[in-house]
Amino acid sequence: MPGAIGAPRDTRPFLPGTLVAIRPTGDWRRHVARVLIVDDTDIVRRALEVAVRRMGHAAVSTSDAVEALAMAQRQPPDLALLDFRMPGMDGATLFRELRDALGDRCPRVLWVSATPPEQVARETAGERPADGFLKKPFHLDDLTRIVAETLARPAGATLSA
Repeated sequence: MPGAIGAPRDTRPFLPGTLVAIRPTGDWRRHVARVLIVDDTDIVRRALEVAVRRMGHAAVSTSDAVEALAMAQRQPPDLALLDFRMPGMDGATLFRELRDALGDRCPRVLWVSATPPEQVARETAGERPADGFLKKPFHLDDLTRIVAETLARPAGATLSA
C-alpha cells in the first residue's frame, strides 16, 4: 500500500509537463529548469512565461536582448526561448553573445519565431544550431512538448515543432 511504513518509495524523477507530478526525492531545485524568455512582443513573452511556470520551471523574461545577456551572465539559465527577429540585438546575435560569454554554461536554445525555420537555418549556417524551433503562432501543447523534450535530451540534439 503506497505510503505505508516499509512500502517502497517512488524514486522516479519529476518530469515537467506530465499530468501527474511525482514528488521528487532529494533537492527539489535540481528538478526545476531556469528558463530565460526573450521576445519583443509583450503578449507572447507573458504567455510563454505563464506557460513555462505552469510546467513547473522558474521563468524570467525581458524584451531586450542586452538585458537578457546580463541576466544570463548573473545566473545562467538551463534553457532560453529566443525570438529570432527583435529590434536592436536580434536573437541570432544574442545566441552568439551567450555562447561567447557563457561558454560551456551556455543554455539550450529554442527559437520561438514567425520567421520560417528554413530562413533561420540559412541565416545561422555555420554556427551552433539551436536545440529546437517553435513557429509562431504556436499551440501551448506544442510549447509544453518541445520544452519538456528539449530539457530531457542531451544538449545539441535538435527538434522542431
